[in-house]
Amino acid sequence: MDSFKKHMLRLGVFSLCLLAVMGCTKKNNLTGNNWSNIHSNTVDDAIGLVDGFSFPSDTLRTISGSETKLITGNYQGNQAVAFLRFTDIPRQATISVTEDDSCYVRLMLVKRSPISRNPLKLRLYKVNGVWNDTLSVMNNLEYLDGSETAVPDSVSIFGKEVYLKVRGEQLKTWEANADSTGFNLAVKVADDGYVEFRAAESSVGAKINIKYKDSDDTSFQVVSKSAVTDSYTLTEVQDAASAVWKIDNAKATRMYLKWTPTNSLFTDDEGNQLSTQEIKRLTVNRATIVLHAKPGHYYTGGSSFSIFPFNLKRENISLASPPVVADYQIINYTPYSTGSVTGDSLEVDVTPLVQAYVSGEKLPLGMAIQSTQERQNFGSIEFYDFSASTPVGKKPYLRISYTPPYLKK
Repeated sequence: MDSFKKHMLRLGVFSLCLLAVMGCTKKNNLTGNNWSNIHSNTVDDAIGLVDGFSFPSDTLRTISGSETKLITGNYQGNQAVAFLRFTDIPRQATISVTEDDSCYVRLMLVKRSPISRNPLKLRLYKVNGVWNDTLSVMNNLEYLDGSETAVPDSVSIFGKEVYLKVRGEQLKTWEANADSTGFNLAVKVADDGYVEFRAAESSVGAKINIKYKDSDDTSFQVVSKSAVTDSYTLTEVQDAASAVWKIDNAKATRMYLKWTPTNSLFTDDEGNQLSTQEIKRLTVNRATIVLHAKPGHYYTGGSSFSIFPFNLKRENISLASPPVVADYQIINYTPYSTGSVTGDSLEVDVTPLVQAYVSGEKLPLGMAIQSTQERQNFGSIEFYDFSASTPVGKKPYLRISYTPPYLKK
């Protein structure tokens, strides 16, 4: 038998084996059930959530300057100032005449605070001093008169451009009392409110546009430069631990939840309650905490959230003794939960944690639910808790999809 025929024979045998294996699976369950009749079940456990509250983080995430968005504003006790650095712009000695309508800083806004009675306005300030990555020392700011610009009442998730004017007299003397190697600017909100705008790390970060002539020019030149670096400062007043279920990014507010397995919910295909040992051996296919959001202003219109759950390893956690970072533990393969609020609810994937709890690998001492966007925006969201005042359809619960063990012993 030649090599080609041998190859075709091997291929035929392999195909028959593959068909045999596929024949042992149900067509709506292509992975099969290990040749058993065990199917997955799904239960909603509302009574297993026995405790919950919000608490401030004992450590604050460092603002790195590599964020994709910048924030500025005065909002709910938080103060933020955004900083921009432009280099390779015309020296002040070469700027003779400017066309002021074409001299501006362009920002791409992506979020603004809820509309209030007074219009929201932005202002530019010149930093009188050199750029310092410790932005808090850059506090010698000079308001650039005429730069105040009103923010539109609505900002699409796709962005909205705004232009803050820079007058010719300011450009002709931009190096005075400043950093001669770069034009360093601060963006501030005039009154109360906030905005978020694209940073240099995005394709639509801040730009400065200058249209000018020097004394030898007969026509105008246009220089358009993107910020070479940018960042922001954030000064927050953290809230104390509270019975309110809330996540607040600017204040670094997190949530504590405790779930105690309701063993009576776990049954086999015939509805028989699983024994303690069988529960330890079941497979958790997926487990999610379903939280219902109260009406809010931030996570609407497609704004995305990102949440990560940590296991807590300390006993006796309470409102008076909330979790600290030393109590946190990452369970392997725990995923990030991302998306936008659908209807009024969102889900936090806690599959590895629940598997560890029901198997007995970890004691169910509690979970810390943390936003991964802390100190990166003004996002805040409050949830309905399990109190008697919460409408039945808004109560939180843990949804578990599981497969009972195939072998009884």
